[in-house]
Amino acid sequence: MSHPTATTTAPWKQLFQEHLEESAGNRGSGAEFMLATVTKDGLPRVRTCIFRGFWATLPENEHNKLPKNPAIYESDCPTFTTDARMGKTFDIFATGKGKGDLAQSRSGSGGGGPVEAVYWVKDTMTQWRIRGKCWIIGPDDIEGGEEAQNSGTVTVKAELGRYMRTKNGHAEKNKDWSWKRETENHFENLSPMMRGSFKNPEPGQAIDLGKDEKAGEGLGQKAGHLSDEPLARQNFRVCIITPEQVEAVDLTDPANAKRQIWTLSEEVGGPGGRQPSETIGEWNLVETWP
Repeated sequence: MSHPTATTTAPWKQLFQEHLEESAGNRGSGAEFMLATVTKDGLPRVRTCIFRGFWATLPENEHNKLPKNPAIYESDCPTFTTDARMGKTFDIFATGKGKGDLAQSRSGSGGGGPVEAVYWVKDTMTQWRIRGKCWIIGPDDIEGGEEAQNSGTVTVKAELGRYMRTKNGHAEKNKDWSWKRETENHFENLSPMMRGSFKNPEPGQAIDLGKDEKAGEGLGQKAGHLSDEPLARQNFRVCIITPEQVEAVDLTDPANAKRQIWTLSEEVGGPGGRQPSETIGEWNLVETWP
């Protein structure tokens, strides 16, 4: 299957990124959005998440001193981070094609379940809605070693690889670019207190069941590098949305409100757009009433 937006930026990305920058600054990293998943029983679940930049182009962070990947790739895929023990992680595994169980969702990389992310950018009076699949990366099985290389790992890298473009002047593949390094840098871009949240007691577990003090679980902790934090490393995940349909509702002028919907074409694995529509690269654009 060919690559979505293999050579050019998706037609909606620049405006979306500009809106997030107006809202949160720093390439929009830190903007809040609502993420919807579906449980294995078909029930909806929604929660608030934090946008952490686009996959393969991690935002600059003055507190991050780790070695970075060479700046050779870019993508149109929004990212966020989560704890492997969260309900959304299981939802994303259980509703993917692999229909992973709870143990798999906590063991490492995989997923592929359907999600919808909604960003309300008040400063621009625009609502952005991104529909697609979500892929989850753990730091220890995504690259090298013998620990947990599995079909989930292979699928994640294949699906995300389809959305990753090389920048001008770079070879198609670069052995110096590391999936593991990118994941560890996502952790480093978080504040020490946010990093420490991955050492919390299990989310959703009743307080009277206690916590694993031997493992170091506890609230209000700080954390350093991921390589020095075995408990946080066990729980930390990077989540990447591969967009298939993107919608922007512009409400700046109530008398001229408009909705634009970009849909990835069937030829590159998307659902396709209704006809007639304007085709922009691999995306079909339709304007509708808001």
